[in-house]
Amino acid sequence: MSSSENWEELLLRVSKKFKVLADFDFVLFLIGIQERGLGYKKYSKEEKMDLINLARCKMFEKAGFYTEAGKDEEGWPRFEVVKTLEDMLPSEREKVLKQEMINYLDENI
Repeated sequence: MSSSENWEELLLRVSKKFKVLADFDFVLFLIGIQERGLGYKKYSKEEKMDLINLARCKMFEKAGFYTEAGKDEEGWPRFEVVKTLEDMLPSEREKVLKQEMINYLDENI
């Protein structure tokens, strides 16, 4: 099964489970909620963006690009760059994120 088939299968599973039309950002949002550990509640747009960014960082950490470097005063993880992403095309970054999201959800659901 190709990674694009795995990705489509993941979106279908998440869509059915949460009764939504899941997309890339929704999956990141779910991972961010899981990683933050505060559970689901009503989040502001800014909080949603923070959770999506947290998930991106965690996925890049799993892929070896970032490392967690402690927490800030609000308990959010801080990350340091291990390998730069600047030389990667956006499509390559997305491919890395999708593969890590597939792996993450396979391990955590």
